[in-house]
Amino acid sequence: MKVHYYKYLPISRLSYLEDELLRFTQPGDLNDPFECLPKKPSIEEFDNLINSLIPENSNKVIQKEIKAKYDSKYLDELYKTQVEKVNEDIGIFSLSKNWKSSLMWAHYTESHKGFCVGFDSKNNFFKNYLNDDKKMFKTIIEVKYSEERVEIPMILGQKQDYYEPYVTKSIEWKYEEEIRMLTDLKSRETFKECKPYNIYLFKVPHSAISEIILGANIKTENENFIRNFAEKNNVKVFKSMISKTTFAMERE
Repeated sequence: MKVHYYKYLPISRLSYLEDELLRFTQPGDLNDPFECLPKKPSIEEFDNLINSLIPENSNKVIQKEIKAKYDSKYLDELYKTQVEKVNEDIGIFSLSKNWKSSLMWAHYTESHKGFCVGFDSKNNFFKNYLNDDKKMFKTIIEVKYSEERVEIPMILGQKQDYYEPYVTKSIEWKYEEEIRMLTDLKSRETFKECKPYNIYLFKVPHSAISEIILGANIKTENENFIRNFAEKNNVKVFKSMISKTTFAMERE
């Protein structure tokens, strides 16, 4: 059975069916304010880390100078700098394993007026990639939903999964069943200058599309446009509709 990754889109992104371009979004411009933000270490945790780095045989003057430098202000600036760097470097392409979430249709397709693209998860576009110098990458990871924030390792030698902060979200978002593609923003096809975040557009090939689901409230002219695209590209088309017996969406 073919496995799909689904992308809910508002009708304003109908242009994707013409230019193959979709946005990979910086964490700070996503709709979850906690996006990619690990739990901020306490001053006590930070002090313990700094103390573990101070050589045992150092004199008290040196110890005092080190502690004065790495104070709470330094911790604040370090946390802020790391957040800014993430938003400069990382782009996130959010997908879902579920096409029939009424909440997703409402939130991401302008109240069921848009459409949902079903991509073949086995397409080459969704294969992990890392170039030789490790500066350009692409990786697909399923989001983990948790009641706890990701914690920054505060013990010398303690390791952490590199991607954990980028793919851990509050359990309140579990209904989205999200799959994420993470990549370096420098590998974008093009970008548009905007504030507070530029818009980075990447080519997501039409060859990866295997089906499209039309929103229940899509306008006729938009439906016709999508059906014409699907016919030319040998893509299946379904029309979503409100179930007569449950709260779920169905399709025909």
